[in-house]
Amino acid sequence: MFIYQPSLSKELEYTLGKIKNLFGVIPPHWELLAFIAPKRFEMFIVEIKYLLNHPNINPDFFAMLRLHVANKAGFSYCKSFNTKLLLAKGYDKTSIKELKEDIGLIPLDNRHKFLAQKAIKAMYQPKEFTLKDINELKDLSWSDSDIYDAIDHAGFLFKFARIIKAYSK
Repeated sequence: MFIYQPSLSKELEYTLGKIKNLFGVIPPHWELLAFIAPKRFEMFIVEIKYLLNHPNINPDFFAMLRLHVANKAGFSYCKSFNTKLLLAKGYDKTSIKELKEDIGLIPLDNRHKFLAQKAIKAMYQPKEFTLKDINELKDLSWSDSDIYDAIDHAGFLFKFARIIKAYSK
């Protein structure tokens, strides 16, 4: 699948085993990152742990953002991975299909729907994303940090999808 065939240290194999237990699969680009840049992989895992334990945003929100962006951008591996992840978390196929097309239909509360819409707007229409958008989110009790985390994660997939393509055979 990739230019390199990962050969990992015992420590990284252990870490990836824990990831497999958590997600049911080891995303191939995670294994590649662990092989190429172990320190960067550690930083990446810290980021993922932060999102999974986010103090204010439902952790499923981030998988839903990734799935929506993957669908819009045609990143087939990411569509498949995040669909499987959400199905394993108990979301139904209809809800997943709807959120792929319209981020406003994510199966979460209205606060999360609005945050998702604004994060996608910031990613795809950054010139139209204004202080008014931020203030509307703050009116729903989202903090600056929450807003940043949502926007940052909406762009997360673009970076890693391009890296996967660069290292793919």
